[in-house]
Amino acid sequence: MASSGASIGHPRPCGCKGFRTCLVCEVEFGAVKPGTSLTEDSRSYVYCALCGKAWKGNNSDMWKEHPNHQGEPYDFPGVYIELDYIAAEEQLELIRNMDQLPWDPSQSGRRKQNYGPKCNFKKRKMKPGDFNGFPKFSEFIQERFRKTNILDGFMTVEQCSLEYTSERGASIDPHIDDCWVWGERVVTVNVIGDSMLTLSRYMGNHDRYNLADVVTYPRILSDDGLVVWRPLHADSSISCETPRKKDEEIKFERTEGNDNTVDEGCSDNMLPSDNGNSEESVEDISQDDSKNVCRSFTSYNFIGNDGANVSYPIVRVPMPARSLLVIYGAARYEWEHSVLREDITGRRVCLAYREFTPPFLKQGVKEKLGSEVLEKAANFW
Repeated sequence: MASSGASIGHPRPCGCKGFRTCLVCEVEFGAVKPGTSLTEDSRSYVYCALCGKAWKGNNSDMWKEHPNHQGEPYDFPGVYIELDYIAAEEQLELIRNMDQLPWDPSQSGRRKQNYGPKCNFKKRKMKPGDFNGFPKFSEFIQERFRKTNILDGFMTVEQCSLEYTSERGASIDPHIDDCWVWGERVVTVNVIGDSMLTLSRYMGNHDRYNLADVVTYPRILSDDGLVVWRPLHADSSISCETPRKKDEEIKFERTEGNDNTVDEGCSDNMLPSDNGNSEESVEDISQDDSKNVCRSFTSYNFIGNDGANVSYPIVRVPMPARSLLVIYGAARYEWEHSVLREDITGRRVCLAYREFTPPFLKQGVKEKLGSEVLEKAANFW
């Protein structure tokens, strides 16, 4: 059996590399999985998919007790759940069609089918590659997005099928989806397998995940999920509500006392990485004439019944089969999200969707490249 150090440093046949592991490489190569279990944390809260409040506890089924919750609820904005978003018949048809296509090994025991442009978030480079749209059998989901209020103006540029199984010990480590290319709304359609999304407060550097770019973007959704800005579409009259004049200076606002944060997995492209120095600075991107006067996302502290500050709890968000999950705003940019191994009890398959940030849309500095990808994204084969 190979030593843990030797196996950790190199890619393995199971798809894992670096310090990410699955049960296969832990057994066959002696890799050691860092402790990531959060479910027994005394700071845990469970988000209720029915009332939209967070309740203290760590039982993943707590939300099903609605409306008979115990204790005092707390607001946790930036999470939207719609149960029974797809029908049981649609669920079975999706799985049947996905399983007719090849699954590629991914990290931490996952398998994937990825449809979207090739991205290097560290170097801030993107190219269409061989991307040529999405499988026809999934088109009805994107059509349904157009009838979902919170997804008004959402233009899919990446669709990723993800499979988690308990046999492989599948999971995904805490991360924030890249903020240079992927927009505010992080969308997941859970096809089969009930699971949980675990959110933990990010306290790291803004250079990671390209978070520093966020203050240059207009906010798409209000805290209560209302669309307050619609992106400019490459081939329509959809426009920003309050466009900035050409000679108007962009102003940035940050929450006082919140230097470490700025106001959700899909493919391996969105896994954590230390970006370091990038080829484009925030100042370069902010020169785009289509930008609005922006504001940062506020921080949210949880105050216990005894008045003690218990800021930054662990928030557990249910992901039932056939449901839609959207994270946005503070939940998207201030909290890392993960799927814990212990929350995969069988086979879970989901479809993850991403949209562009404003620089890749009409009148943005990356409009030409964005338009090329969006044209391909309109194709269903």
